[in-house]
Amino acid sequence: MNPNYMIGDLHTNESFAIQKIVTDKYIEEKNISRVILNPYQLYPYYTIPHVLLSNLQNKKADTIDCLVLHSIETMERFIYIYPEKWLDLCGYFKEIICVVDQTPVRINEVN
Repeated sequence: MNPNYMIGDLHTNESFAIQKIVTDKYIEEKNISRVILNPYQLYPYYTIPHVLLSNLQNKKADTIDCLVLHSIETMERFIYIYPEKWLDLCGYFKEIICVVDQTPVRINEVN
């Protein structure tokens, strides 16, 4: 989730709240189990892709079923600035699911 992403004309706080609600609802409806990589993290979600990647690398995690995003737009800036890190991050997941589209996105479709 991206606390700086704006949905339409909504303030970033409202946009972030909507991202959380919609994403949590999707995870609950699809019965997706969250993977906690860092026992000290405050929330069951990530807002900083670098931290997610670092935790995956430190945990030496095997491939995880899916990365659930509100939308690919929430990651656009990260993907544009750090395409190699995005590919590294994607390598830890079998699929990337964008809740807004509700369809899996293949790794090569994102780039």
